[in-house]
Amino acid sequence: MIRTDRPGYLSRNRKAGRAHYWSPQRAIKGAPPTFKIKRLPDDLTDEEIAEECQRLTNELRAKIGNPHAPAVEYNGTIDSLIELFRTDPTSSFHTVKHSTRVRDYGPSLRIISKNVGKRRVDKLQASDFRRWYSEWRTRGHRRAAGIIKLLRLILTYGAGERLPGCKDARDILSGMRFEQPPARRVAMTYDQCRAIVLKSAEMGHPSVGFVEALKFESALRRIDVIGEWAPDGDGPFRWRGLTVGQISKDHILTITTSKTGAAVSRDLSLYPLVQLALESYTIPEVGPVVIDENTGKPYWENRYTTKFRAVREAAGVPAHVWSMDTRAGAVTETVNATGSLDSGRDLATHTTVRMTAKYNRGDGLENSRVIALARAEKRGKAAE
Repeated sequence: MIRTDRPGYLSRNRKAGRAHYWSPQRAIKGAPPTFKIKRLPDDLTDEEIAEECQRLTNELRAKIGNPHAPAVEYNGTIDSLIELFRTDPTSSFHTVKHSTRVRDYGPSLRIISKNVGKRRVDKLQASDFRRWYSEWRTRGHRRAAGIIKLLRLILTYGAGERLPGCKDARDILSGMRFEQPPARRVAMTYDQCRAIVLKSAEMGHPSVGFVEALKFESALRRIDVIGEWAPDGDGPFRWRGLTVGQISKDHILTITTSKTGAAVSRDLSLYPLVQLALESYTIPEVGPVVIDENTGKPYWENRYTTKFRAVREAAGVPAHVWSMDTRAGAVTETVNATGSLDSGRDLATHTTVRMTAKYNRGDGLENSRVIALARAEKRGKAAE
């Protein structure tokens, strides 16, 4: 049976698996050749591929009908506001990293559209937001909080563009407070990271052990280690990230971090876990530092997380320890070792100590021991 819910869809078999594309000429017969084929993110589900193909086709149909008109017109519904937010190049949707749009914005926008997309913005009341939040919380507390945060952004965009109903809805939502999920308290430990390094080598995936070791020792973000595949404007996906040229012959890594733009240098020769990982993982002579053993190319984020989970499970590390917790482990160990949040801030390149405190997930036991001994020593001297 020929599917009609994925206009313009194409797929091609690649070494790493099936790649998905959307073709303007396949979506609409006679579409000008100036509209190029777009590759779709690899981690979309079948339902999400259909939604994306339909969205791109609707945009194309509007552009062909009137090349100077916006891809979508605001008709007062949340759905039309979402489409404007996604397609307007001046919206904040286009100021975040591609991975954020795919991993965070995409799923939340689909939930909003599916659940309340047909609602008129100018009819929204506080009771609507409270009810939606309660319903979304059944999907997870963090997910619900993230959707509300994104809804604030969308309505703020609409208010800024003077779209009817958006300012009133934004003002209502701005005055509301929702219970936030508790701060994450999980941090990967040295022993857990070491187990992952050893097991990844045993499983033939030493790149995973190298990535986690480098993150744990240096507190670099994962995107700064494995890089990122992102579309080059409207063109094909291109990779950007850490390359061999950023590591000197004496193992000094130099990088400008993706989030804060901080200039960072790290001496890899002083990192025991990195040296252990390098017994199994060989850094290429040129090009990207981290290569997926299965494809011979840099990792797509979803493929890395899938492989990480397999290694973590085989290594006996609990499932509640995520790859993102490696960086928290680096900060926690640093603060415990030095007793200084400032040291943790410098290692993690945070702009404030307040942010470092969120990543410091220790229970304060070691610091309390140091304080107790210091106080006891002072009492002893005073009694002499």
